[in-house]
This record gives sequence, structure tokens and C-alpha cells, in this order.
Amino acid sequence: MRRTTTQRGFTLMEVLVAMVVLSFGMMAVIKVVSEVSTSAIQLQDKTYAQWVALNKVAEMRLQTTWPSTGKSEGVMAMAGRDWHWAMEIKNTDDKDVRKLEVSVNPESEKDSKVATIVVTAFLGKPL
Repeated sequence: MRRTTTQRGFTLMEVLVAMVVLSFGMMAVIKVVSEVSTSAIQLQDKTYAQWVALNKVAEMRLQTTWPSTGKSEGVMAMAGRDWHWAMEIKNTDDKDVRKLEVSVNPESEKDSKVATIVVTAFLGKPL
């Protein structure tokens, strides 16, 4: 009595199709991971920039003198990086309130037309 065995397996074409499908899936995963990483970095930059702007607002609120209107700018260190801030103080309809606009960018992008973040605050006249 003779037994015949049949071998079962994948053909070369089936393996190639599976590899193509797998490569498309991996490309999609890599793209999503890349976008998430970019978003996380941008969110981190916005958070640090907001902290810098809020620190400038807090400094202005702690001053005992009434600030004059106009523009000022400078650099502040935060989280191991230098951040360029620009502040504009404007009058409002109320003579005892001034409007502060603080825009912040990383120092490397200080000449950028678009700020990483802009914080608007109002400052009451000190008593």
C-alpha cells in the first residue's frame, strides 16, 4: 500500500500579495505615528510659549507703577530654550485699564510673521 502525501503551502504569488498588503498597512501606521509625534511637539511648544506669555503678564501685574503704552520685546528662558516675546500695551475705553498683547515664538523663529501663541490680558491701574 502506497501513501501519497500532498504538500500544502503558499504559492509565491500569495506570499507577494501578502507582503504588499502588509507594506501598505505598515506605511499607514508609520504616517499616523509621524503625525502624532509632530502634533505632540507643536503642543509642547504652544504650552511653553503660553507659560512665557503668562509670566510676562504676571510681571506686569506685579509692578507698582502704571506701564506706559507702547511696544517692548525680549528673550526669556523656559524649559531649556530661549523664547522671544513681544508685548504691546494699548489704552482701552476705560482710562484705568490697559490692554496687554503678548506674542511668543521660539528664539530661532523670532522673525516669523505668525506667533506660536498670543495672550491678551487687561491690566488695572495700581491703587
